[in-house]
Amino acid sequence: MLVRRLHSVLFLACVLGIGGCATSAPEGMETSPWRTARPVSDSVHGDSALQEKRAATPRDERMKALRAAYVDGAYEEVVRRARTWRRESLDTAATIQVNTLLGRAEQARGRHEAAIEALRTARVAVSESDRSLVDIDRALGESYVALYRWPQAASAFRRVLEAQPRDQAVRQALANVYRESRQWRKARAQYTQLVRADSSNGQWWARLAQCNLELNQIRQARRHFAEAHRHLPQSADVALSLSRLHRANGQPEAARRVVDATLGHQPGDPRLWRRQADLAFERDRLDQARRAYRRTIATGDSSATAYRRIGLINVRQQKYAQALSPLRQSFRRDSARARTSARTSLYLGVAYLKLDSLQRATTCLQRTVDQRVQGPLTRALEQLGTTYSQRGNVADAVRTYKTALRLRPDKAALYFHLATVYDEHYRDKTPAARYYRRFLRAADQPRPELRRYAESRLDTLRPTLHMQEEVRPQDRGEEARSSDGG
Repeated sequence: MLVRRLHSVLFLACVLGIGGCATSAPEGMETSPWRTARPVSDSVHGDSALQEKRAATPRDERMKALRAAYVDGAYEEVVRRARTWRRESLDTAATIQVNTLLGRAEQARGRHEAAIEALRTARVAVSESDRSLVDIDRALGESYVALYRWPQAASAFRRVLEAQPRDQAVRQALANVYRESRQWRKARAQYTQLVRADSSNGQWWARLAQCNLELNQIRQARRHFAEAHRHLPQSADVALSLSRLHRANGQPEAARRVVDATLGHQPGDPRLWRRQADLAFERDRLDQARRAYRRTIATGDSSATAYRRIGLINVRQQKYAQALSPLRQSFRRDSARARTSARTSLYLGVAYLKLDSLQRATTCLQRTVDQRVQGPLTRALEQLGTTYSQRGNVADAVRTYKTALRLRPDKAALYFHLATVYDEHYRDKTPAARYYRRFLRAADQPRPELRRYAESRLDTLRPTLHMQEEVRPQDRGEEARSSDGG
């Protein structure tokens, strides 16, 4: 009996002891008897790490949500959240991630100034750590390109290339920046590196050829365009450039072969048909040229030149009635351009003349004369008169200005030129005053300062003119005899 009581007391003591141990165990720790006991110091450190992990969890969740929004294309949401988050106190890692996502989202929205501001903030944070700047510099270069800020874009891409010299995409981006900013030598150096890395890329050969062409390295440009055409026979731009160089080098047959090869790939490109037509026309293959010009029009090029060339071919082949329709089409499309429409009027006049339509022939041929007179011929005479005047050939200057004035009696500048020549070189000021007055009455008034000058000279010359009226005509000398009314 006594033994049983003793066993009961011992069992109760054990239960109470175990219960006390369980009660005193630190919160959050397991009380399994299979767990190895830890020193007190280890327990405290472990609790601290666990608390830090729990404190970091909300930030990680926010960053995860921000990345998910960016991946989903919710760029406005990314910008809103990131800008709100940036106002908080962030550590370096968070600063980098938030500003990088913000910059990329702003780029996607086309707001490149804002993207650059965010990316530069991220770059400063990265530079203070041991992380790579490559991705941020690449993104900065893209935004600088979008804003046409070529020097900054080149600097960003060069930094990426220094870190990753085999990154061909960045080298191509740098080459394009140099090309857009017309730094042809630097662009050529980059495209040379690109074609060495991949000699099958026709686009890079074409860009290299363009650089050489801009640097007046014609032979190299032709060779590189030929290489580009070999890899890109379907490119109309490459074919047109190469054919133009063959044509300038006196190789029209080579130019034709290039165009024909690309027409097999691009039969609907009017530029290629136009080049084929021009090449045939220059070699007097008129039937072939006419067919090609018609294909040019059929594929979408309705310019005046194509119609005019068809009409001219018909005139040259004495098909005058067939020439009228395309020539009329050409004139309607090009009536605002005096030089080209004058040629069209001439061919129309010839066609009407050969068809015995004399009234229409007269109208067209007179229009040709008028357009030539009012255009380059009068301007050339005006410039020639100025040249004579500046060289001191006064008589030649007067004669040239008067010839121009007979062609264009409504051109005020010619009256002004004549007035100043007489005013500066002749003692008799009567012709000068007469031309100053006619200049002021002309409807075609040039710059206001010329008008003010003419009025000022007339006021100055008034006393002289009054005195000269008292002089008899026979005493006025050679100036009076050479100064007719024009």
